[in-house]
Amino acid sequence: MHKDLSEGQKQKINLFIEEALTFNKKHNIFVRKSLDEIIEKDVLDCIPLTKKIDKHSSVLDLGSGGGFPGIIASIIKPEAHIDLLEKSQKKCYFLNKTIDLLSLKNTKVLNTTLKKNNDLKEYSLITARAFSSTQNIIDLTKNNLKKGGSYVLLKGKIEKIEEELAPIDTNKYKYEIIKLVNKKYERHLVEIKRRE
Repeated sequence: MHKDLSEGQKQKINLFIEEALTFNKKHNIFVRKSLDEIIEKDVLDCIPLTKKIDKHSSVLDLGSGGGFPGIIASIIKPEAHIDLLEKSQKKCYFLNKTIDLLSLKNTKVLNTTLKKNNDLKEYSLITARAFSSTQNIIDLTKNNLKKGGSYVLLKGKIEKIEEELAPIDTNKYKYEIIKLVNKKYERHLVEIKRRE
């Protein structure tokens, strides 16, 4: 799976994937159909993101859906506090079931729709994967990002990323695009920080 993971983390990730595939057969929470496909397209994408999570940081994962990257982050970074925001009750049920199954004491599900000027707390890191455009994510959560915090977004093709980053006010935000190692798919992390 990945050389940086402990055996315990690998076991939890495999248990999570098995649970997701079983739940998915009846409830269709994502499009993947096999263990290998989930590892290649989902797990390996999420692992580099976890390197951006500091010990004891607070993380908000937007549109957690089937648990990527939120559940993976919870397994790999048990010292961090991770909130999984998801509007679908069916997906929230799955996320809560998974949290209980894996004993992820650092993780909580927020069953709500994200709105501008929401009453969520402030987080040191906000992440998302296939949630919305970069600018829309910033617009919806700028009041939820702690001073010195960052957005770490999982994105695909560089052309689409550059298009999404074009409207961002570079006087207020700085960003870095990090290419992920994936032989079959073009994947990137976009890290955005508010300028001090």
